Amino acid sequence: MSKRFASVCSFLFLFTALSGCIAEEDATEPLSSEDGIGWDLPALIDDCIEYDGLERCWFTHVPSSYDPEVPPPLLVNMHGFGGTNSAFYNYSQFDAIAEAHGVVVVYPQGYENSWNAGWCCGEAKDVGLDDVGFILSMIETIGNNITVDDSRIYASGHSNGCAMTHKLANEASHVFAAAGCMALYLLEDPHPSYSPISLIEVHGVLDGVIPYGTSYSSSMYFDGSLDGEEGAIQNIMDWAEMNGCEGSAMPPKIFETYPDYSVMGYDACEDETEVNLVTLNFAAHVPYTNSDTDNPTNIDTVQLVWDFISRFSKSDEHSTA
Repeated sequence: MSKRFASVCSFLFLFTALSGCIAEEDATEPLSSEDGIGWDLPALIDDCIEYDGLERCWFTHVPSSYDPEVPPPLLVNMHGFGGTNSAFYNYSQFDAIAEAHGVVVVYPQGYENSWNAGWCCGEAKDVGLDDVGFILSMIETIGNNITVDDSRIYASGHSNGCAMTHKLANEASHVFAAAGCMALYLLEDPHPSYSPISLIEVHGVLDGVIPYGTSYSSSMYFDGSLDGEEGAIQNIMDWAEMNGCEGSAMPPKIFETYPDYSVMGYDACEDETEVNLVTLNFAAHVPYTNSDTDNPTNIDTVQLVWDFISRFSKSDEHSTA
């Protein structure tokens, strides 16, 4: 199955940048789930459920290598505020991960193009939707139709979808083996049910929408509040404390340094978990590989995220941490 990637347009306004500013005309059209299991692979399957009185939908990329006898990992990939799952399919390029590594990748659609992930953002937050419950119900529905490895379920996303990734890791750590996302933080307090899982966050130093240093300006713009005390380094330190990492009260250790990015974090944490931050020295808010303006040195951030999260599993025999 071939497709053209939708282009990422230049940063013009704060709202359009947060949504990814994605052209919709090249969005891939998924098949209907009613077509049954006789899909030609790779397949993009459309599906919906009713949850809390609303129709909630997603589509699923089933890779060419899919074999129900060998359950593949499942990755939930969530768009940013103002975006759509079809546009995000094109610009996030997790379809390449799906094909290269045999991963089932799911693209849910947020209510009114938003996720209830803390102070940010939009209608989903304003009406208090249970988006965690929806995502978990979606995963259960997918598992009833497609064989997946329930010990290797991961979350990713961009911006508001990254905040939702953090929320899922925080509130559904019993389901997710690891999480990794681009350009936002955990926007709520640690959940009482949380048990350590590994997490990686990718952030551009030049991000003008969700600043690297602190997100006060973003919370004021989107929420009319000053709740946004999070920053990239503080966020990763918070996760290190949640994961009981050695040295969590101290700044993160530098693991790798290159001219255009660095990797820092904590690698001695409870339950053999790790917490990492990828700092992109020249990148802005859309740090994906097809964004010449927001990721000018073309760092393969999607591969970095996958290489990290795929090392972790709920099953000890599959974990490479």
